[in-house]
Amino acid sequence: MMKYPIFIAVIAFIVAGNAVTQTHAQETITVVYDDGRRADEISAWRLDSESEELFFRANDVARIFKATQFWNASTRKVVRGIHRTRFTITVDTRVVVIDGDPIMLRNDVRYDSGFVMIPMEFLLDIVPPYTLNLLNWDPNTNTLVVEKVGYNVTRLTFATTAERSTATIDLGEPLLHHVDSSTPGLVRLKLYGGRIDTEAFEVSDAHGLFDKVRAEQTDRDAYVYFDIKRYTSRVVVEREESPPKILVILEKGELPEIPEPEYAGKKRVEVVDRRSVERKRLRIETVVLDPGHGGKDHGKTGVTGVLEKDVNLDIAKKTRDVLIQELGVQVVLTREDDRLLSLTKRTELANQIEGDLFISIHCNSWFSDETGGFEAYFLSPARTEWDRAVAMAENAADDFFDTATDAASDIDFILWDIVQNEFINESSHFAELLQKAMNERLSIRNRGVKQANFTVLQGAHMPAVLVETAFLSNPEEEQLLVNEEFQTRVAEGIADAVRKFKERYGR
Repeated sequence: MMKYPIFIAVIAFIVAGNAVTQTHAQETITVVYDDGRRADEISAWRLDSESEELFFRANDVARIFKATQFWNASTRKVVRGIHRTRFTITVDTRVVVIDGDPIMLRNDVRYDSGFVMIPMEFLLDIVPPYTLNLLNWDPNTNTLVVEKVGYNVTRLTFATTAERSTATIDLGEPLLHHVDSSTPGLVRLKLYGGRIDTEAFEVSDAHGLFDKVRAEQTDRDAYVYFDIKRYTSRVVVEREESPPKILVILEKGELPEIPEPEYAGKKRVEVVDRRSVERKRLRIETVVLDPGHGGKDHGKTGVTGVLEKDVNLDIAKKTRDVLIQELGVQVVLTREDDRLLSLTKRTELANQIEGDLFISIHCNSWFSDETGGFEAYFLSPARTEWDRAVAMAENAADDFFDTATDAASDIDFILWDIVQNEFINESSHFAELLQKAMNERLSIRNRGVKQANFTVLQGAHMPAVLVETAFLSNPEEEQLLVNEEFQTRVAEGIADAVRKFKERYGR
């Protein structure tokens, strides 16, 4: 099965044309911002003589909102991230999907002379309720005033001494992060839910031990990449809360007596995250696998009747066999047959046996049979409506119990979050390892690492993640989920992530 098409930068499809068809009425719009940017002069068109609706180029709309934007050529969809909200727009339809919820425009999104053209209604009526933006349109002066626009990854500064170099990243709000140096000579910092001005974080001049810096924006997260000098001995990451910022500190090592070519001396360096410096070494000796649902809780049901509870159990058993055979760890399943367990009971079992790692295995589902892929979650407040919807669907498993549970309430989440917060760094790191291992083995879309308030992860006295292996609502993926080879590849991916996690934290 071919991989799902990867979203590529929307710039590629804009190059296809130099101008919208000249027969359309064109107007110049002045866009005024409240964040210090210069006012923009952009073009707008009336594509239909009988309609007064103005249309804007997709890239101009992205610039107005400082939005992330991706284009899927095969489905003719534009995916745009504005603040914490994800908008999916499809050419030649009026449907806009907002974090999974469809709404209708009055006019179709158009494709004209190489440009995706978005009706003004999207800017004035659709975006504001879901973001912090306020837009005021004055048709008399053709002026659009945009308020409350901004990135939450705001500034990069450097400081250098004889022994170390520090890069300070200022944040507009507290963001969770993940750091790794798996590529020699490179430090990658992932900021969950980050919105970044990639041009402002493009640094080509050296600053002490930092050679270059570049940034990348995806539809959900921001990445900052640091090219570091070969005599860097250690990377220390610290975070400050008030005001929120992240410090990436490079410590200087010994220079070689005989200079070597730059490429020859590159090596992986130690990464220390101050959030876990004082923590004891983790023993990854007992892994708890949690096959989601069971008994009268069938979970999701596939298009041909495949039950999620059965798939989850099959994958969990295969994962247990691989873990025991290849890593020699003890593996405990929260259920080994078709029985119903409450979500909190699953975590309690993991704590009672003093597990070292908790993995809850699930299948996904959505109203569209085209939606597909795998994703990994760790416990943290959801940042998007999609993540919140997935958590609500999985948390609904406790509705099967006569005694109502308030484990998912806001108060209990705060209490349980205090417990899980001790392991949030490790949980997010294991989710990253899991996502990478699955991506190497599965020919379906990689939906990335996400965060949400899953009841089954609350209260785990160990690193804990939830994996959605594929979509039962997608006919092709439903068939994969009952395929022995596919289930084995999922099991091997989970085992590989456990192996790498054990190697890092067991040292």
